[in-house]
Amino acid sequence: MNLLPIFFFAALAVYLLVLVLLSSKWKRPKATKMAVEGGVDYPVSLLVPFRNEKENLPGLLQNLANLSYPNLQVILINDHSEDGSDTLARQWIEAEKKSNFKLVDSQGVGKKAAMEHGVVMANANIILTTDADCALPADWVQNMLRAFDDPKVQMVAGPVVSSANGGVFEYFQQIEWASILLMTNFFFRTRKPIMCSAANMGYRKEAFYHLGGYQGNSGQMSGDDSYLLEKMLKRFGHQSIRYVTASKVLVKTKPSSGWRVFLNQRSRWASKWNKHQFLGNAIGAVASIGFSLVSIGTVILLFGGGGFVVMFAIYWFLKIIFEYFSLNKVLKTYQVKPPMTSFVFASFCHPVYVLGVAFASFFVPSKWRGRRSTVGA
Repeated sequence: MNLLPIFFFAALAVYLLVLVLLSSKWKRPKATKMAVEGGVDYPVSLLVPFRNEKENLPGLLQNLANLSYPNLQVILINDHSEDGSDTLARQWIEAEKKSNFKLVDSQGVGKKAAMEHGVVMANANIILTTDADCALPADWVQNMLRAFDDPKVQMVAGPVVSSANGGVFEYFQQIEWASILLMTNFFFRTRKPIMCSAANMGYRKEAFYHLGGYQGNSGQMSGDDSYLLEKMLKRFGHQSIRYVTASKVLVKTKPSSGWRVFLNQRSRWASKWNKHQFLGNAIGAVASIGFSLVSIGTVILLFGGGGFVVMFAIYWFLKIIFEYFSLNKVLKTYQVKPPMTSFVFASFCHPVYVLGVAFASFFVPSKWRGRRSTVGA
């Protein structure tokens, strides 16, 4: 029992050092002037795959219609919806007379097939992508295009954070997104990117074709973003990929409606950790699980009485404080302000959440819009 506190605090020291290292690479973007409207006028195609999104489509379509870029083609790719989403989208396009909007039916099954069909239908060399449950800033396109002014850049990624109307669960999701952004930024800054989100991404069409699209991982239910990132990095090098953290390109996604939906989504993402070619993905997953087990194991200290209880309190106080300052640094960049109580809840809840996601990714088939994956596929 006497050796346990040493073990716990040694593990905590490593974790806190990692947090400090990750947050040291997060620099609040300097204020820059907005892209001058009309100053950049080459064509851009925005791909939005969707499946059974009837609830989200009205807001999405209006949001896309409000984008200010003048030479934008919007391609909505229907991935065999069963709820009338495609009919709703078609009627809206006809009613609003949006000549730059195109609705197409995917020729294959799954999001990757839908995206590949969208690339074929795109009339521009610059492709931007987002998801059907997202909201984009009006000048998002112009500001995503800035990086492509460099001819070496083949791919650009941006930040994603869930929205929140209040409530501990929604704040928990925002804090968890902050941890994702912190890690994403760190690995991009150290020239070893391992993750990004297709909800806020862009690439050159010719580069996509050069890589063979999603060939080699088309059977995976998710990963259209991170697998493509790996291929870009391997073929073109780190100088070809940019990560933009500016609030002007922040994409907001709808929070999950409940814990079951949230865990299913995250386990679907986590299920591909061992399919990547880069060792960093596996190391990160194992380290996260290991520290979560350590944090949960500190409950043993409560049974030691006296000084052990004090050690338990010190352990969690340090964990909460360091997480608050590290993750809040990210959230402040985007004017997202969860209350301190939400950070306390997230700190205690996160280890259990990580283990739940890990278990589900190995043993529970994940679902997406009515489709079920095969565990270990």
